[in-house]
Amino acid sequence: MSIAHFDGYSKDWADFVLKNRCNFTRKPVHDYDIVIGPIADDAVGYQIRRYTSGIISMEKFLEELKYMKGVTMQYFFGTEKAVSNLVKIEWQ
Repeated sequence: MSIAHFDGYSKDWADFVLKNRCNFTRKPVHDYDIVIGPIADDAVGYQIRRYTSGIISMEKFLEELKYMKGVTMQYFFGTEKAVSNLVKIEWQ
């Protein structure tokens, strides 16, 4: 199983997110089964727009993310192989 894991905001994470956000084809830009990393929510999206518009540098982009409150992680299961490993948990 192929897994990408980003522990926090980093240049590698930013490059990965930007490649995915700028992909306007139906073909994925990666072949990972699972991707784990910080969520790119509206606040992060605002900083991404500032970066892609040339308003801030990559260094400033990453610096701005340091001051965001709490990093929320997300888990992406992008293939049948990944989904087939999920197990339903019954809550009592």
